[in-house]
This record gives sequence, structure tokens and C-alpha cells, in this order.
Amino acid sequence: MSKIKRLIILDLNGLLIHRVHKSLYVKCKPLFEEQYNLRNLQRPERKGNFAVWLRPNVKEFLEWLLKHFHVAIWSSVLYHNIAPIVEALLPDEHERPRLLFWWNQEHCFTEDNPTAIDPTNTKLFFKRLTSVWDTVDINERWLMNQPSNIDLRDHTLLIDDNKLKVRDNPIHTAIHPRTWKLFELNDDNTDIKIYKDKVLENDGQLMKWLEGLLEWNGTVSEYVEKHPYIDPPLEEIEKEPNNSWSSGWD
Repeated sequence: MSKIKRLIILDLNGLLIHRVHKSLYVKCKPLFEEQYNLRNLQRPERKGNFAVWLRPNVKEFLEWLLKHFHVAIWSSVLYHNIAPIVEALLPDEHERPRLLFWWNQEHCFTEDNPTAIDPTNTKLFFKRLTSVWDTVDINERWLMNQPSNIDLRDHTLLIDDNKLKVRDNPIHTAIHPRTWKLFELNDDNTDIKIYKDKVLENDGQLMKWLEGLLEWNGTVSEYVEKHPYIDPPLEEIEKEPNNSWSSGWD
């Protein structure tokens, strides 16, 4: 096992959580309630203006990461949206300082989105790793109890489902798992597909990939180049049917 405790920077939405804005949730509430009653879907947590579902095994996954790596969270959402989610992921307030940092939209580089149609999507956000590497406090904390003569630039991994957000970073400093969605609604929001997911389980794809990184003695970019991350197949659950109408004839 490598003696270096590397830095893993995690995205939130699409990696650790699935969130739906309150307006859509209320609109589709009868459909959601049906799935809750059939036990096809767990109820979400309410966080601000969003319904939030935590990814299966996410808390255990974070605990494992914190044991073996330095861990940070970097999301392009606003601070008031990220704070309650971090609290949900790490409910013990004494655990949160174990994160090297947790950053929000204010720490992203911003550009106008020339193709935006939706007025809420007029900006593009980029996560420049130089912002991390040039922060003295982060470097000092990361270097504590590390081998000598190492550089944070060589040992940082960003995990984000959005490739565009890491556009400005050196090659092979990020991996991009498929965007995690617990479910997908059809175009008119009248039906729902719910997906199985074991990516963060002990024998899941991401855990296995990171276990390989633990054993790696080179740099992060060398490992990423030689060991591309490959998503497992997407698998829909077999939903329990709603037999309430037919059972009424019995």
C-alpha cells in the first residue's frame, strides 16, 4: 500500500446524491407516493428547496474514504444548498472537520453560457485544481504526516460526473462516473424508471477502483491513465405493481 495519503475531491449531485427541485417534486408527488407505498422507492430528505436522496451505502463509503484518503467535497451549488447536504452525509458534527475542505459555487471559475435557454442556467462553472493547489492552508494540512518531497499536484483526484467542469485541469486528474440517478421520469412525468445501484458498495465499481489507487505507488495521473474507470451496466429494478384497483374487485 502506498504511504501517501492522497486527496480525493468529490462532487455532490450525480455522485453522492440525487436531488429534485421542490416544484417538480410537488408536481409529481402522486407518482412518488405510489412508489413509496409500493416500497419501490425510499422517501427523500427535505433540504431547502430540494428533495434529496442519498446514494446507497454513501455514508459507509465516505467513512472508508476518510480512513484511507484525505477527502474534500466541491460542488457548484450555492453554499446554502451544500451545507445541509454535507450535514446529512456526515451527521456527526465532529466528523465534518475531517474533510480537508468543502467548497461551493463561490470557489468555481465562472463563464457565461452562450447556449443557455433556461434563465437559471446562464452560467458555466469550472473546478480549477489550481485553486486547491495554490491554497496554502490546504497544502499545509495535506502535507502533515506525509512522506517528504511530495507535491499535492501529483496526488489529487477529482471525481465528478460532469467532464466540462474539469476542462481547465491537467489530463488524467479526474474520473467521470456516469451521473447517478436513482430514478428517471418520462417526458410527461407520468411514469418512472427506478435503477439499482451498487457503485459505492464494498464490492462496487468505484470502491474497487479506489482500492487499486491505494496500492499504487506512482502519481494519480499515471494511475488514471493506466486504469480507466468503467461504469457497470445500468439496471432497472423490477417495480412492484400497483394492484390496488384490481384488488378492489375481490
